[in-house]
Parts: sequence; structure tokens; C-alpha cells
Amino acid sequence: MEWFTAISQLLGHIAWPAALITLVIMFRREIRQRLAAVTEVKYPGGAIIMREVERLEAKVEDVTATSSTRQLPPGPGTSSLIAPHSDSRLAIAQMRLDVERELFLVSRHALSRSEITGWPVERYLEELEKAQVLDPRLADSLRDFIALANMIVHKADVPEAAVQRASAVGSSLVATLRRKRLVLETEYDFWGHGLWHMRRDLKERENRYYLWSAVAASLPTFDYDYDVYREALERHNARVTREGPKAHAIDVLSLDEFVSVLEFRESELLRIIGLVRSGQGWGDGNRAIEWRWPSEWGNIGWTGPILREKVYLWGAEEDLMRTRAALSHYRQRLLGTRRS
Repeated sequence: MEWFTAISQLLGHIAWPAALITLVIMFRREIRQRLAAVTEVKYPGGAIIMREVERLEAKVEDVTATSSTRQLPPGPGTSSLIAPHSDSRLAIAQMRLDVERELFLVSRHALSRSEITGWPVERYLEELEKAQVLDPRLADSLRDFIALANMIVHKADVPEAAVQRASAVGSSLVATLRRKRLVLETEYDFWGHGLWHMRRDLKERENRYYLWSAVAASLPTFDYDYDVYREALERHNARVTREGPKAHAIDVLSLDEFVSVLEFRESELLRIIGLVRSGQGWGDGNRAIEWRWPSEWGNIGWTGPILREKVYLWGAEEDLMRTRAALSHYRQRLLGTRRS
């Protein structure tokens, strides 16, 4: 009888898993539904946050689709921002801080207020919306993102899919604010920097190349971005028409000319990088890194350092990398324009 007992026990061990598998197959739909319900219980706020993310995605998409500035082809540096952390929650927290930082910088240029430092984020939004610097829909989208980011950072039960989608929305909003800030900073440079207003006595041909030299030196100011440069200059010229003499208006370079200026900056960066790599260095007072304008440009009438910041080899190499990224972007854009 011992063999009968052993076989019975063996069959019992085999039959039970087989019966379980059979039951799972028979009732798989019901089991799937029950598991979904359990998931909702485990993450009670997850579905709510996902709906908020979806609503914000639609709102931001609508804002960027109808905004005149976002209809422009994306530039090399302002079209998107990469999440700064592999951890999506940390990325959300960083973007929340980036939004506040950009709002502060935009306020510094757009508002005539001396006490803007230390405002709560809602105050920045209110003042910028009141001054018509921020479109009401963009301001509302930023408020929604800030509220959503705060929820995600402080809750432990948010699905990862919702966090990642919120991170993508935040990246788009930060890029939009950053572009606004660059336009304002560049417009301020056009208005107040003497470099743009010292060319009145030059001949017409030399005057054109003088503008080339000014753009070559100022490329980092507008992040090597043609659309930022063009929009800021159009805003400047409109302000001149309203407030000042038309002699202070500045001509806008074509995209073709802008690419030529980028190519000249690339050649100058290669020149000074070659000096360091060959062991010659940049000489006393860094005179070797001053601009050397082509003779065909005529009498430019000024020179100065190519590198205003990061005056060392790595700084020049970083500048070269960004210049080449812009060149690649705008050469492709020119090619597309010519084909059409």
C-alpha cells in the first residue's frame, strides 16, 4: 500500500497545478478585470494624476500650435530640453525649479520693478500676464504644470507613465519660457549695446559687413538661434519706430547671410584652437584670440576677443561645438527652403 500512497501524493502534486492553470485559462477575463481593480486601489491618485497629465498635454499642444512664435521651425538650442535626471521624479522637480528660474529672468527684462527678487511663483505669473508678456493660456498651463509637479513630487503612488508624460510637458514649457527670455535679452542687447550703433558713417557695403561682424560676435547672446535673433530685432525696430529715430533701426540678415556668419565664426574658432594645440598659445593679453576680419569686408573699424567667457581651450571647443550644431541645423533648413 505504500506504493499506492506515494503515487496518490504524486498525482495530487501534479493535478493541483494543472487544475490551477485550467482555472486561470477559463476565467482569465474575470481575473484581468479584478487585477485592474486592485491596481486602482493600490494607486488611488494615479488615475486622477494621469487624467490631469492628459488634460495638460492637450492644453500645451493647443497653446504651442496657435502661438506665432512656435510656428517657426525649431532652433538648434531652444526647441527642446532633455530631462536633467535619469530619475523622472527628480527631472520633474528640476523642471519645476527651471520654470521659476525662467519666470524670474523674464520678469527681470520685461517688468520695470526693482523688487522682483524673492516673489512666489504665482506672483511672477500674475505680473507677467498683467503686462501681456505671457499669453493667458500659457500662464494657465504653467500654473497647471506647477500644481501637477508638486503633486508628483510629494506623492509616492504616482504611476511612472504619468511621471514621464508630465516630464515631457514640462520640457516643452521650459523651452517655451527659455525662448521668450532669450528674445527679451537679445532685444535689450540691440537697444543698449553700442556695437549695434557705431556704423553710421560706413559705406553701404562696409555697413553690411559691419552687421556681419556684430552678429558674429553676438551669436552666444541669442544662443546661435536665427529665429530668436530675427524676432528680437523685429521687436527692436518696432520700438524704434514708436519711440526713437529710424536711424537706430538695424537691418535683419537673411538666413543665407546668417549661415555665412556662422561659417566665419567656425573658421576663427578653428584658428585659435589650432594655436593652442600647436603650442603657440594665445599670446600676451590674449591678442591672438581677437577677431581677424576678412579683407573683403572692408573697414570694420573695431575688433575684440572672440571668447567673452570661458577664455580657455575647452571654452573655445564648446563654442565650436555649438556653432557647428547651429550650422548643421540652418544648412538643412536652407536646403529645404531652396527645394521648395
